Amino acid sequence: MNAEKRKETYSLHSLLGFLAMGKTGANPPVSAVLTDSDGSILASAHTQIYGGNHAERELYSRYPSPKSDDILSVSLEPCTHFGKTPPCRDLVIERKPKEIKLGWKDPNPLIQSGDWEKYTKVGISVTLDPMLAKVSFPYLQGFLTRIQTERPWVWIKSATSKEGNFASKDKKRERVSSEEVDLILQLLRAKVDAIAVGPGTVVSDSPSLHFRITEEMILSQKPGKRITELEPFFEAGSGLISSLLQYSKETANIHQLEENLYQPYRVFVLDPNHLPSDAFFVKQIELTERIGEKKCIFFIITEDDTKPLSVELENQIQSLSRFEGVTLLPSDGGKFLEILGGLGINTLLCESGSFFPSFLNEELAESDRILEIRNENKSLPDGIPFVYQNEFLISEYQVGSNRIFIRKPQRST
Repeated sequence: MNAEKRKETYSLHSLLGFLAMGKTGANPPVSAVLTDSDGSILASAHTQIYGGNHAERELYSRYPSPKSDDILSVSLEPCTHFGKTPPCRDLVIERKPKEIKLGWKDPNPLIQSGDWEKYTKVGISVTLDPMLAKVSFPYLQGFLTRIQTERPWVWIKSATSKEGNFASKDKKRERVSSEEVDLILQLLRAKVDAIAVGPGTVVSDSPSLHFRITEEMILSQKPGKRITELEPFFEAGSGLISSLLQYSKETANIHQLEENLYQPYRVFVLDPNHLPSDAFFVKQIELTERIGEKKCIFFIITEDDTKPLSVELENQIQSLSRFEGVTLLPSDGGKFLEILGGLGINTLLCESGSFFPSFLNEELAESDRILEIRNENKSLPDGIPFVYQNEFLISEYQVGSNRIFIRKPQRST
């Protein structure tokens, strides 16, 4: 395979992984590409919505008559167990490509990872491909993290003024980020499995948290560029933001058409002493009816986790969520992440005010990421500073008047 065709295959894997991420539920967003012996692409696919075809099964459904010299590349090792679909390994053996190139071994304990003898016995060679691992890492990191740690891959995100402040001293509600990054930030919502906000944001902003794209967002989007020259070879956070910048306009229409498939869980942390208004619950009920699925999750922060919730609050939660509201102590950040991991949340985006930097500070791992979008045209001179401005900088981008920083938390466990 010549260099140009190899590059085309890797680029296609990246796009497929990007399109899959955010709509596969607890399943990994896997990409699969089939080429002939010269490297020409014959077929491609990605994992479908939760319960649907895995990438390999979807690919072969589109290309039912493979040849003996085909080469199959898959970003994650084919599954070997019966779940909602039969094992992909059996299907691959049946279709018998000449070679399988894999990005990552599957850490799922249900998978017989590395047991490739069944492939080799029928003449299929298996190799790991570091470049395929690199291009697929941004999309698989959440799944890999959850399987290995039983917690999601966590992003702490904040929009800040040119001074690095996320709000005015009086916490008056006002827009901080500019319209130039709206499309990117909405697509980020589509890529994560859940978005969480703390008690103060719920009360002051009455946020919707759902994913949506408008024509105004597409027209306002400015091209972005990476300012930092170097980044680690396997850096999932920078890779994800780079793909958002690269694919934002290219995939906007696809995401619009499949808007309901990309809806994240909306996670609300409530203070029982300062509950949101009825208008907040009405808004969430309207969203639930429009989306056609209960995708809210509620946590209640309290100093006494034995105290029962009010009947009214229980009824409001029941109308919006498939899960009961969970009471947590202010020190229960780890429990919060474990619960979400247990629900199959691979990637979690925490919209940061002052709550999550405190609640999750001791729980952040080295692989988690801090995302700051700084609007250089917005001034809040006497505002409240974003606490993560001095963490280790991995990458920096410029999008119009906005600087985007990706940092690694230093307060890691």
